[in-house]
Amino acid sequence: SIGMSFRAIFVVVIVAVVGWSAYWWVNAGMRRDAVETWFAERQADGWVAEYGDLRVTGYPNRVDTILTDVALADPDSGWSWQGPRFEMLTLSYQPFEIIAVWPGQHMIASPYQRVSVEGEVLRASLAVSANGQFELDRARIEGRDVTIGSTAGWTVEVPELAVATQQPEDTPDPTRHRFGLTLTDATLSGDLRRQLDPRNLLPATIETVHVDALATFEAPVSLRTLERDPPPLAALDIADISAVWGQLDLRAQGDVVADARGFAEGRMNVRARNWEDMLALAVANGALDQSTAQAAQFGLRLLAAAGGDSNTLDAPLTFSDGVTRIGPLPLGEAPRLR
Repeated sequence: SIGMSFRAIFVVVIVAVVGWSAYWWVNAGMRRDAVETWFAERQADGWVAEYGDLRVTGYPNRVDTILTDVALADPDSGWSWQGPRFEMLTLSYQPFEIIAVWPGQHMIASPYQRVSVEGEVLRASLAVSANGQFELDRARIEGRDVTIGSTAGWTVEVPELAVATQQPEDTPDPTRHRFGLTLTDATLSGDLRRQLDPRNLLPATIETVHVDALATFEAPVSLRTLERDPPPLAALDIADISAVWGQLDLRAQGDVVADARGFAEGRMNVRARNWEDMLALAVANGALDQSTAQAAQFGLRLLAAAGGDSNTLDAPLTFSDGVTRIGPLPLGEAPRLR
């Protein structure tokens, strides 16, 4: 009876191993087919879509897809990306939760310039729905000791970078995503500092940039829509946008929607410490013309004085009819959400 029990256990183990192995190989084959099909579809769309080698590995508990010498370019938008290695890592039993890793130096090109990105850590995690539409549930991008350099000559070094997005937990909806960004101690090269701060008013390091906002899109955000035609942004509910750079401290919150022309429409409450230095900086780097700044300065001084601290401005920033205004004063064109 002991021998029969042992043989039964042995048979069960063999069946389980064979079954799991068959599952893994089918899963790995589907992953390879999906990657090859995706690249073939991009090529059919007129893209440059190439890789040097494709491997699927990780047996028995992982299905890891590793691409080397990857090059993607969309001729319609003028954007391209190339890198020495790109990895998509999953557990065999959680195929819809993916970790992406891109070691080495990667090049991103736009119609304006080429930018290189390299970091000690550059990775992302994302979870998508299993309903065939691959709707994005959540995603997070992490970077550590990241260096971003441009062919224009400037570089930015960022010790810690985190970007995250997730459907609202209380009412999941693939058209709505809470977006967060945290960036600390970004050090600007001399070339970039001269572009942004030609009067040398500020230190080389931007201490913090933080964003917390709920974005509503006109269609569900999914891997399929992102790779073909990203859905337009319909509204932003901004809980916090803040930045600290030297003596400058800017914070804002509010709600905006896209008007018929795609411009932001709505209101944000802004708190700016040392706001006159911000105005001078905007003029110096060309973001605001001198005449507009001079016209606004007198009215903004009255608004700041009314708050009890002439160095700190608390004022509403409104967007309507394609124009940005702070209080009653026009500052220029409203930002575009589309």
